[in-house]
Amino acid sequence: MTLRRFTNGISDVSSSDPLGQFPFLDPTKWRIWQSDWMNYDVAQTATPDWAFAQTGTADDVVTPGKLILTLTNASSEGQVQNDHAHFFMVANKKAIFEAKINITKAAGTIGQEGFVVGLTSAQTSSSFMDAPPPTARAFDDGWGFLSYDNTTDIVAFQGENNTYSTEVGVTTYADDTDMILSIYWDGTKSTFYKDGTKICEITTNPPTSVIFPVIYFAAGEAQTDVLSCHYLLAANER
Repeated sequence: MTLRRFTNGISDVSSSDPLGQFPFLDPTKWRIWQSDWMNYDVAQTATPDWAFAQTGTADDVVTPGKLILTLTNASSEGQVQNDHAHFFMVANKKAIFEAKINITKAAGTIGQEGFVVGLTSAQTSSSFMDAPPPTARAFDDGWGFLSYDNTTDIVAFQGENNTYSTEVGVTTYADDTDMILSIYWDGTKSTFYKDGTKICEITTNPPTSVIFPVIYFAAGEAQTDVLSCHYLLAANER
């Protein structure tokens, strides 16, 4: 296939508008945030954007920009949340979330761990799930995906003030396999995807409070588990 190049730019704005002279699609119509982990501070110094909390968990970034959370024992849990990236879901305004992650077991059984990936209310002094092994959610507001200990089932969720709508077991994950988890809010309902395939819809209890990007990973057994994240993306229509 031949690549078509628009060397003079491309626009979706009227030529009479000042932004009509800008040779790109209008960048003001959406608020867009993305992390490729190029500036993640492992040392967590100088009031970083990301807050990392751990119990027996190490975090690192490897080339070409993957965040790595490594669990080392049965009580391990690690969480990163960007409480500088304020995100809102608004009725009749579109929103998108996407993450590419991978969970790998050095030993033991896949599914003997838990995770949360998405956007949730801030958890400044506590975890996003109960103490390992993770069997219950602990955040009040959220939009995303999670899995509990002792299963590879993935739960799609959205909720406000601890009232949640969920779709349980809509898909699963496998050892050492990349997966892309995505959500599209059309202004009235959320459609959830794995690897570009629709897995469910949720229409009730969308979060209305501010939520923030988060990755949480917790052990279900005394084995080395690794969660790697290639990127997180959150965007909403103005």
